[in-house]
Amino acid sequence: MILIIYAHPYPHHSHANKRMLEQARTLEGVEIRSLYQLYPDFNIDIAAEQEALSRADLIVWQHPMQWYSIPPLLKLWIDKVLSHGWAYGHGG
Repeated sequence: MILIIYAHPYPHHSHANKRMLEQARTLEGVEIRSLYQLYPDFNIDIAAEQEALSRADLIVWQHPMQWYSIPPLLKLWIDKVLSHGWAYGHGG
């Protein structure tokens, strides 16, 4: 399964991202997790995200570049979900 982690804080401003998501939704074996829709309050369900990652054969991060960085919710997602002991380190 291909997992797309979509993290665009203003999706209505990006025609390119909108078109890519529309095309991805037509494909079999693709799951899209739209972080700003799932977590508008930035309260991430870590267990649900780790479960989704565990099911994936390929992970794609789709997001805008903001000042040579990533949007704040994606940064928080990385810090919380890709935790020590799960994504890296002993047991990860």
